[in-house]
Amino acid sequence: MTILEHSIVMGGSMAGLLAAAALAPHSARVTVVDRDPLHVDGPEAFAPRRGVPQGGTVHRLLALGEARMEELLPGLREDLLAAGAASRAAREADPVLEEATPNEGAPAAADGPLGTDEHDAPGIDEQGTLWLTRPVLEGVVRRRVLALPGVEAVQGAVGGLLTSDDKRTVTGVQLRGGDAGELHGDLVVDATGRSSRAATWVEGLGGTRPRTLGTRVHVAYTSQRLRLRGGALPEGTESLGQPATGNSPFTIDLEPCGAGEHILSVAGTARHQPPAVLEGLLDMVALLPERETADALDSALEGAEPVGEPSVAKAAGAHRQLWEETTDGPAGLVHVGDSAAMFTPLYGQGMTMAAVGAVALRDTLADDGADGLAARFPRLLGALLDRAWEITTSRDAQIAGAEMLVDGAVVEELPAPGPLVGAAPGE
Repeated sequence: MTILEHSIVMGGSMAGLLAAAALAPHSARVTVVDRDPLHVDGPEAFAPRRGVPQGGTVHRLLALGEARMEELLPGLREDLLAAGAASRAAREADPVLEEATPNEGAPAAADGPLGTDEHDAPGIDEQGTLWLTRPVLEGVVRRRVLALPGVEAVQGAVGGLLTSDDKRTVTGVQLRGGDAGELHGDLVVDATGRSSRAATWVEGLGGTRPRTLGTRVHVAYTSQRLRLRGGALPEGTESLGQPATGNSPFTIDLEPCGAGEHILSVAGTARHQPPAVLEGLLDMVALLPERETADALDSALEGAEPVGEPSVAKAAGAHRQLWEETTDGPAGLVHVGDSAAMFTPLYGQGMTMAAVGAVALRDTLADDGADGLAARFPRLLGALLDRAWEITTSRDAQIAGAEMLVDGAVVEELPAPGPLVGAAPGE
């Protein structure tokens, strides 16, 4: 049922694309705006994008993320496999979340936003069924979304919001660079991520800037794509890894990424920077104190051929804007993905929660329409984010030197796992 004439999505990464898919059934037109050209054909469609620093790592969609993306784009899993993703033969215990669940193929869509049991939160910490890279995932999703009726992409940067005369309703965006000009619409979705300027814009319109919560763990990655020799991995083994321990702040993983290739990734926390060259990564593997793991990785990496150059990226930690607490924001503007909550990438929650948020946006439009959406949706999304946020902050609390931030300022060392970290008194 069409209830919106024109929806505008600021940001064409995964959160923005999934939001566009959610809006398509309810909008006559959906325009996705991004600084980068959003290619759907040729090799550029599957190339790493400048705005995706973690594009060189293996991506393991969580089960809930797979299920929600499949709801938005039926047949997506088959499209990903056809594009080179690898099917995960069995769900193994996750070295970070310490969960083990059986794999029986593609996960069925769970009942309710986060599954049948809110306390167990099925899918939030269950591994999915695919190994793939971010460029493949984003390329396939982009192609599917931009093929939906009424959905288009324009290149440019959003320089500000257009509003009604009384500044109480957002009516579009001002573009600069690329396709400069104005876009007018009756809903603007902020999917511009951690760099979002929406809080400043809302404050400039007379609204309240949302409180922010965060963690700082200083995660740094180096990833190298490899072509292993035949039989390099032990029979029946898909991946090898060593989580960070008290003796080492580095997590080392060798995982399939599709197309018959693997990625060796080393992630360091608390300002520990892994080497930026393959030789240094191999030296780290050889020096692992856990000799059984070191020997298995050494053997698997023997004779491996590098594919391309190493990919280096950093991530500071988690960041959340509590839009659900604000009561005087303008109508016609909502926030999704990292613009609402950015999760420490070690735990693979970011894209899953972006998909959860997109399905929630689709469903609330279907159930309640567009009137009052800017007031209703942040509260709904905030409740959905709480469980994943608790997992992220609880895990971050176990990393030496991790800090808690409130409104950008360091408050204290992170407390032990518990309620929403940084919640105001009485919450």
